[in-house]
Amino acid sequence: MNCQSCSGCFTGSSCSTKETATQDKTKFEDLLEKANSEPEEYQKEHSHVIPTVIVQLSKNVYASQTVLFKAYDLLERPQFIQLSKHLYDSKLTGEHIAWADEYVKGDIKQLLDILQQREERNKLLQYCDEQAEIYELFTNLPSGTVRRIGKTG
Repeated sequence: MNCQSCSGCFTGSSCSTKETATQDKTKFEDLLEKANSEPEEYQKEHSHVIPTVIVQLSKNVYASQTVLFKAYDLLERPQFIQLSKHLYDSKLTGEHIAWADEYVKGDIKQLLDILQQREERNKLLQYCDEQAEIYELFTNLPSGTVRRIGKTG
């Protein structure tokens, strides 16, 4: 666990960090650290860490959950954790993961490669923002209802 000016561990108080984004990022990083440090025999039978990572990233969007489970099946565990970190850091969560998968036509390894390259990642983020606009248009949602993650939002 990483300390982010939290007095809770020793005082019984909750985390004193006021920024929710900082708290969420710390929790997610701790979750990835736990996933990375679990013994292999525990990972196979008893671990609930990877499903928790998937729920956190997908924000319970079924299409995104299926992409992440597919990624977990295709990638080695360290690669999956790396992909998860890149998705989180790029704010590719919820429905954006399904749109990212659409962008790479289901090629999870290509998605991981794109997330590691700034220029290509920016194109992916732009695509996801365009998909958000299309989604709003065809579901009659007000503009800006779906979160933007690229430079346009």
